[in-house]
Amino acid sequence: MNQKDWTILTKVYEEKNITKAAERLYISQPTLTYRLQQIEKEFNIKLFFRGRRGVDFTEQGELLVQYAKDMLQQQRDMKEVLWNKGNEVRGTLRLSVSRTYAFYELPQILKEFNERFPQVDFHVNTGVNADVVQSVYKQDAHIGIVRGDLHAPDEEFTISKETISILSVHNVDIQYLPSMRRISYQTDPALELLIDKWWKDNFSKPPVSNMNVDNVEIAKRMVLNGLGYCIAPSIALEKNKHLEKGILTDSSGSPIIWKTRLLYREELLELSMVKKFVEFIKNRYDTEQGK
Repeated sequence: MNQKDWTILTKVYEEKNITKAAERLYISQPTLTYRLQQIEKEFNIKLFFRGRRGVDFTEQGELLVQYAKDMLQQQRDMKEVLWNKGNEVRGTLRLSVSRTYAFYELPQILKEFNERFPQVDFHVNTGVNADVVQSVYKQDAHIGIVRGDLHAPDEEFTISKETISILSVHNVDIQYLPSMRRISYQTDPALELLIDKWWKDNFSKPPVSNMNVDNVEIAKRMVLNGLGYCIAPSIALEKNKHLEKGILTDSSGSPIIWKTRLLYREELLELSMVKKFVEFIKNRYDTEQGK
């Protein structure tokens, strides 16, 4: 077995489907099938059984897949160590990022970092906060960017703090919110829980929700057209500051804060690309906040 075989096994295991795996690997299905048969002959085992819904790996097949994953990880780690021995900052920086942050902030950040360190490539996965924390914990990502107050492994620092805003084209008296049309949207469960808690602390009846859309940007466009209000972190305001008609406060009257944090393992700072990215983010946000 070689690197190509390790990659083949992991992709087939992920897809549980030969056709889809072949598409991801950019090879023909007969070529992939032949290579899998050769692996079976080499180890004298049955990798999987074909079913109507795809393939089911045998116990021996799953053991070999785990071996393939371990070998790919070791190879990736060795490349990073070898590149780190040189003077250049290079390699593939693996990032796991909250979807909202990835939409509003990440493209500009990667552009600026890439201008300084053109030898660094990026592998970016986006997801909800729990997925980001898990990626850092499992070391699938060098760095995570998460929003909210989830428990995180190892090192972290706060990039920014936001308020949670009521967005509307009309002036809003908060006491009348329960009778106004609210536009809901799919968001991270942690933010949804925070907003729901605030609502229950302030009102005895549920909101009048006449729309439920995919994301905050669609909700914001509905708001801009006067179809109701929505509640969103201030990062979504961007240039539409006039939309903010109030912010959520706690029982003491203080604004409810929604944090964005950088997560990483301290030992990974030995990799120059990770160290430079952490330094870059810290310096960038310290400058923005006037520190």
